[in-house]
Amino acid sequence: MSRKGFVMLLGLLLLVAALLVPGCAPKVPEGSLLGEVVFSLVESPAEAVLQLQSGDIDVYAFDITDPDLFDKIDSDENLNYGYCYGSYSDIRFNTWGPEFDDGTLNPFYSARVREAMNYLIDRHYVVEQYLGGLGSPKWTFLATKFPDNAIRYPEMVKEIEDHYACDPDKAAEMVAEEMEELGATFEDGKWIYKGEQVELIALIRADLPPYPEAGNYFAGLVEDLGFKIDYQVRAGSEANPIWTGTHPRDGQWSFYTGGWSSPVIQRCEAHTFDQFYTHRVMPFPVFQILKEPLETDFTELNEVSSKLRQKDFTTMAEREALFKTGLWEAMKFSNQIWVCDQAGVYPYRADVKTAVDLGGGIGDPAWVFTTFRHKNDVPQYGGTLKFAVPNMMVDPWNPVEGSAYVYDNLINRRALGDFGYLPDPRDGNYWAKRAEKAEVTMKTGLPVDQTLDWVTLEFADEIAVPGDAWADWDAKAQKFITVDEKFPEGVTALRKSVVYYPDDIFEHPLHDGSKLSVGDFIMAMAVYFDRGKEGSAIYDESYAALLTADLEMLKGIKLVSEKPLVIETYSDVWYLDAEYNVSTWWPVYGTYDWSGFWHMVAVGTLAEEAKDLAFSKDKSVELKVDQMDYTKGPSLEILKKHMDQAAEDNYIPYAATLGEYISAEEATERWANIKAFYEERGHFWVGAGPYVIKEIHPVEKIAVLEGFGEYPDPADKWFFFLEPLME
Repeated sequence: MSRKGFVMLLGLLLLVAALLVPGCAPKVPEGSLLGEVVFSLVESPAEAVLQLQSGDIDVYAFDITDPDLFDKIDSDENLNYGYCYGSYSDIRFNTWGPEFDDGTLNPFYSARVREAMNYLIDRHYVVEQYLGGLGSPKWTFLATKFPDNAIRYPEMVKEIEDHYACDPDKAAEMVAEEMEELGATFEDGKWIYKGEQVELIALIRADLPPYPEAGNYFAGLVEDLGFKIDYQVRAGSEANPIWTGTHPRDGQWSFYTGGWSSPVIQRCEAHTFDQFYTHRVMPFPVFQILKEPLETDFTELNEVSSKLRQKDFTTMAEREALFKTGLWEAMKFSNQIWVCDQAGVYPYRADVKTAVDLGGGIGDPAWVFTTFRHKNDVPQYGGTLKFAVPNMMVDPWNPVEGSAYVYDNLINRRALGDFGYLPDPRDGNYWAKRAEKAEVTMKTGLPVDQTLDWVTLEFADEIAVPGDAWADWDAKAQKFITVDEKFPEGVTALRKSVVYYPDDIFEHPLHDGSKLSVGDFIMAMAVYFDRGKEGSAIYDESYAALLTADLEMLKGIKLVSEKPLVIETYSDVWYLDAEYNVSTWWPVYGTYDWSGFWHMVAVGTLAEEAKDLAFSKDKSVELKVDQMDYTKGPSLEILKKHMDQAAEDNYIPYAATLGEYISAEEATERWANIKAFYEERGHFWVGAGPYVIKEIHPVEKIAVLEGFGEYPDPADKWFFFLEPLME
């Protein structure tokens, strides 16, 4: 055990002891652990370490992979750290083509050229040269330390690694064949198209190890093949709006050297095929253009990816066969190639306690419920903590399809919101948070196991879906379609989830003084369906494919009881863990489950209906309007206009349905509350989590949160996340 490991274990034991000694520990308050959290931007890890040492910041929410910086952290008695294995690096290609709108050639339109890049790059060299060995080479998206790679399919991954081992001559041969097919000629060591050397724009991250060094290395290899390279080394705040915000046809980039991180340990990565290799999850244009090649040339990848996301298999042998096909087809498609997994450390001041997720590091959501100051290992509730991140406020913040960047989500997901369950930072399993208990019934034979006692697991030979459950949505009538209407001959499901909420759930306070209501749950369901239906006033084509895929597997939702709140879900989507088979329908929205409530979301739906703003980036491009931001910028005046009109009309969204669940009195109260909240706070992000936005400074890249005094949970409720798992 390292020195820091021993110190961490000793500190934990002292903390437990202190809490057991009468009069030693302070009284545990309800609400947030901290009085104030200040988020600021520190792009350079080296600068972040200096600021940690000087006490200018308390936590750096980024994994340090530089060996020299790690030595500085480890040798400083005023600093501490935790290990994380969830960050990974990739190279993403612009697949538009074969020509951009300006008539220039895009070689990466060819899947064969993209596949060749796997042979061109030496991943082992990248890890040793640019990470100092703090990582491992990576060929597939499967994380090295997560179960699908480490336990289930290591031999499968090894076969791919051997097949795509570095072979620059093979890469050059494949590129040459494809370039000639695209109409280019090789002259004097250069690829020529329409009389000019083919130029590629290398968009290289300047602040994301192993980049920029590894990005420059890869671009140099491509340059040696005969291409002209425009090296554009940019910080994430500059690079991200280019590769996600511009349309690929514009040709503003040819390849992007970036990275991803898993917010939690992924116990099952089957769904991730759809995220990285299709148009069905990510709403950015670079992903949306994948639809055509998937439906024409890569139909097998398209089908397998969809099946894996929807869990359209019944045995582990079927799952393995789908994984094998999917991984090999993904290598041929190579809309992106993987470079390395990183083994990094997340540093923080020694007088701070925080859970470091093995997958997501100091991230969402563990930091919200485990980060506090201590003195001699005794919690010191309240006070200010200074949190630094390498990237934030790149995209607008809204609760339906706002910024997807992990550092924004540190703030606007669980710190401001709430959720039915929480992932354990130690193993990724789900614990009940707002749900009281759940019952899961699986079709007999499915390989599902239960770990935690908040869930009961049963099996049945047949799971019939009740006829009065909701199975779909009529966007014109704004009403749910029942199972009897959609499946007149009846339908069965592979999974049934029943969630029971506590009796006092509708006493749960929102940040604007409102109380949670059943209308919040139904609104989230309505928007979930409505955005993907043609004819809806908020129809979004970039979301439609995701909903279509979901509806192939969702069989029904039934509101069994309002008081107490009980919700049943019937679906053919299932997971290996019983806890993951619980569908809470806690009111969350969008790709990344942002927490939202009916009145604050309705302000945005009205703005999108009027075509004044749009939730998603893709639709904002389509409508030629801003992507809405609930916290800052010109969106605020537009949202205020719609809020004021809604208050004047005492507006109830989706009145044909929600009118049964939201009374006129509740609507009056909600509109009065959000108006007062906006006047006081200057933004529209009404949450229900332990923190509320106090200040947003977009130019300085500073966000200040303050504790929400009405948050109903004991501050130490989740301290067991700091304890090691018992073997």
